[in-house]
Amino acid sequence: MSQAKTLHKQAMAKANEAFVAQKAGNFPLYLKLTKAAFLKEKEAAWKLFEKFDAEPTRSVLFRSAAQLAFNCGKMRESEQLISAALVGNPPSEILHELRLLYKEILTSFESVA
Repeated sequence: MSQAKTLHKQAMAKANEAFVAQKAGNFPLYLKLTKAAFLKEKEAAWKLFEKFDAEPTRSVLFRSAAQLAFNCGKMRESEQLISAALVGNPPSEILHELRLLYKEILTSFESVA
């Protein structure tokens, strides 16, 4: 199993744990687990950064990492991950999801200003 795939599986396990914590109303644990998932997913995505023949996996990992970053409140890092995804050739569905996430980021910046 590739390193990126192993990291992705670990990230998704943490994300599932985070979801359970969120449903239980345990926000501190949710945030801790989401951050752990984000770090694993980000590492998995960067392993495929220059592997353009690995689409759609490449852009899916970057989109997932960007969403996890957003969920942790790491807006700037989420933007950077979206940009990294766009360096490749994401399928139209993933491209649409990246654009929606970017709009959410912009909205969150506007609400702070």
